[in-house]
Amino acid sequence: MTTQKLYELFVKNNTKGRDGITPNANFKRTYGEISFEEAFESYLTQVNSFLSLKKRIEEFEHFLQAEGVERIQSGISESRYYHYNGIKYRFSSHVYPTGSMTDKTMGVIDLAGDPELINEISF
Repeated sequence: MTTQKLYELFVKNNTKGRDGITPNANFKRTYGEISFEEAFESYLTQVNSFLSLKKRIEEFEHFLQAEGVERIQSGISESRYYHYNGIKYRFSSHVYPTGSMTDKTMGVIDLAGDPELINEISF
């Protein structure tokens, strides 16, 4: 998807009745009284940050697989678990319905619910 097309969708999704002109309440709450162009730059920064986290998480999962760490597939969801250096890591494209499963005391890191925790992992 081109940046122009993404911008057009951003404007439609953030205007009253998707009219492409009048900012909706969510836009005003999130971005205040700035232009769509300025808000879009902020939005793109957030998207790129998320994509960077996603890529690093994927690299970490590939690392665990290359290390021969056993993958445990959940029997009730698409979550995948790996035990590595005394920590249980959860990978999934879905966040658990009640939120993150991260519990550092119990040695559980939920990279689906708390993707920013990838920045604390060295591999």
